[in-house]
Amino acid sequence: MEAVLTRSTPRSDLLPHLTFILIWGAGYVAAAFALTGMGPFTLATVRFFGSGAIIAALVAMRAAPRPVSRVLLHAAIAGLLLQAGFFGFTYAGMRAGVAPAIAGLIAGLMPLTTAVGAALLLGERMRPAAVLGLVLGLAGVLLVVAPGLHGGGPLLGYLFVALALASLSLGTLYQKRFVVGADPVWSMLMQLSASALCLLPFGVLLEGLQMHPNAVAIGGLAWVILINSAAGLLLYLSLLARSGAARVASLFYLVPPVSAAFAAVLLHAHFGLRDCAGFALAAAGVWLGQRGSS
Repeated sequence: MEAVLTRSTPRSDLLPHLTFILIWGAGYVAAAFALTGMGPFTLATVRFFGSGAIIAALVAMRAAPRPVSRVLLHAAIAGLLLQAGFFGFTYAGMRAGVAPAIAGLIAGLMPLTTAVGAALLLGERMRPAAVLGLVLGLAGVLLVVAPGLHGGGPLLGYLFVALALASLSLGTLYQKRFVVGADPVWSMLMQLSASALCLLPFGVLLEGLQMHPNAVAIGGLAWVILINSAAGLLLYLSLLARSGAARVASLFYLVPPVSAAFAAVLLHAHFGLRDCAGFALAAAGVWLGQRGSS
């Protein structure tokens, strides 16, 4: 994977890109662990309040000037899409029966929808190499997770994860269009605060914020709070500010294969030659997509 990213990614950006892929890839398995002890909206609410407290402490320590209200409002709107919408619907879909790998597959389609939206709404060009990379990446993702699709699944769960995909794509484009140049820490604080307040009523009314803690659930919750929300999303916003929306989105093609690898180790899921081939194909798509993105 490092060789795939090296040619099209400056050396200074290589480690952040690889870290982002690993963090997001592990996030689906961590969420599956956390959902063993709580409902999806309770998980999302606790996640956002916990991560928000961490970011608020960071804001207080930095004593950075507060951005203007208009920027904070745009950051909050982006957060409702990037976090409340994406994670809330993803967790709901997984709790409804969608396997982590399949949830990763649907989220892995985000580069395609985001690249098209970026071309139409942000004026980002899609060169032939980028289009080919998107196709190859999609084929790699499908090769990895297709066996799980044959088992079927609840229609409502697939609808939830499809809504998560739409929310993530729109949030990426909105962030790139309206929140460019904003302090990433302040932006994260607004995103987490807005998302927590948005999902709190769902957690209370639908689940009573009930938790049945166990070691696995607590470990998964700690991961999604400390790593995915606090570290992973700060990294995502940083990459988005420095690169085109389609370029950053192309990284999501590697998330499902990496999720499958984590599942093979932690959940004892099957990961054979077919999965390795899909991983390689998706990696090639990422390389082409980044090479062909402006």
